[in-house]
Parts: sequence; structure tokens; C-alpha cells
Amino acid sequence: MRILHFASLTLASAAILLSGCAATLQTQNTNSTTEKTAETGIVVPPSATHTIVLRMNGSKVATTASDWPRVQTEWREALEGASQDASSTFVDETVKRSSRTGAGTVVDVYVEDFHFVALGARYTLGIMTGNAFIQARVAFRDLQSGRVFGERNYNTSSSAWQGMFAPTSDKQTRAIASDIVKQINPR
Repeated sequence: MRILHFASLTLASAAILLSGCAATLQTQNTNSTTEKTAETGIVVPPSATHTIVLRMNGSKVATTASDWPRVQTEWREALEGASQDASSTFVDETVKRSSRTGAGTVVDVYVEDFHFVALGARYTLGIMTGNAFIQARVAFRDLQSGRVFGERNYNTSSSAWQGMFAPTSDKQTRAIASDIVKQINPR
């Protein structure tokens, strides 16, 4: 009986340890004149929901950081996974843009600033890794015309007080990617 109780307790502890906390995500829609608007969401025509194209750049602070390639990889993987979950085709144009035909939505990501914290670093170093955060602006554009459907600011953060349970950059990026796809294809 003790062994069974100990095994159950060990499994529960491991599950809690490995799950971590969810990322805190703050969003704010803006219009083309950068005035803040209501949180009504981005309106994307149904014909533009089947293809999602990622284009990514950032401020000088972001793009010159040593972790910029890792941030780009996290965004690409997170948006690809969220697109697949929504049965949308994902195209990455962060490195090379192509002239595409057909309907779709361009997700034009501009990362203003970030602090990248990897999962392994969070678990081994805890609060010493600092607070993971992402500050980004996303424009949702029509793939064919370039018309802006809407813009949204995304801010994520973690607190050092959460220790090893604080959300890492991958969780924060997945939370943003999930919201982006939900704006494009709200099933």
C-alpha cells in the first residue's frame, strides 16, 4: 500500500513539475492609426483563412540579440503547429519571400523586444534565468492585396517568483501563435 501511495505521489509531482504554468498573454487590437480599439478581434474573410503566411522581423534590439535565431525558430514552429491544428496551410516567408497567388492571410510579426529563456535553463537555473518576455506587434494582411485586416499587440511575461514553473519562451510563443490562428480562423 505504501509503495502504491508513494508511486502515485511521485507521478503526480512529476506531472506538476513538467507541466509548468501557462503563459500570461496580454493582447490589444489597434487600427492603422495605432489608436487602441475594443477587443473585438480581427475580421478575416473566410476565403483568406486557409493559408497562413509568416513574415517576421524586429527592432534593432531584437534582431541583433544572440537569441534572435532561436526566437524565429520558436515562432515558426509554434505558428506551424497552430495552423495545422486549424487545418490551415502554413508558409514561412521569414527568410525568403515569394510571390504567391491565391487567398490567404499574411501574419506580419514585428518583435519589439524579448528575453529568451529556454526550458532547460529554467529548470536548472530557476529564477537566475530572469523573466522571459515577448513584446510583439502583428499585422494581419490579405495575401493578394496587402490590405490590413487589423493589427494586434502581444505582450507575454513571466515572473522570477514563479521559479522553475515560470513559462518559458516556447510556451509564450505557442500562446501567441494560438491566439493569432484563432483571430484568423475562429472555429
